Amino acid sequence: MLQISLCLFVSAALCVRFITRRFIGEYDHKKEVTYRCSRVVDQEAVDLEILDLACKDNCAASLEASLRWADGFLLLYSITQRLSFLEVPRLKKLIDQTKQSLVLVANKADLEIGREVTTEEGQRLAKDLRCGFRELSVAESFLAVEAAGSQLIRLVLDQQRPLPDRRSYMLTVRHALTRKLTRSKTMQW
Repeated sequence: MLQISLCLFVSAALCVRFITRRFIGEYDHKKEVTYRCSRVVDQEAVDLEILDLACKDNCAASLEASLRWADGFLLLYSITQRLSFLEVPRLKKLIDQTKQSLVLVANKADLEIGREVTTEEGQRLAKDLRCGFRELSVAESFLAVEAAGSQLIRLVLDQQRPLPDRRSYMLTVRHALTRKLTRSKTMQW
């Protein structure tokens, strides 16, 4: 079974929803918490360690350690708090120094009245950062949370898998073409 470490930025509600399917609205946002669970993604069993990083004010030391520890990152911002959206590029820049697997998640899609960040802005930022993007409501949809988590796990798994040997790939293609040509020559027209 593969072991993957994920780091989620200020998202205790999302962590608990992903792991237990339950939504709980009240959390201590000052504490870092590590959760453990198992998932099967694309018929591959994966043990997950998920760090809910409570990154307030000055958290440079814990952030640096988390960046080295984690295999993938899920950056969460609230559509009702532009400041959380504006923080994403800084965090992405820090992540780029060590890792590449990242999914950007816009939360609180159920609160349209208080929206400060449009879906298009989120999509544009994700495109600029070259990462996945999801807009969802942790409170309303477990399936959307599950999809975001699975997207990140797939990215990490793809990054961990070795690239196919180019020579062996070319030989496989060559043999397949040879077999196809041989079959077509034996067919009567």
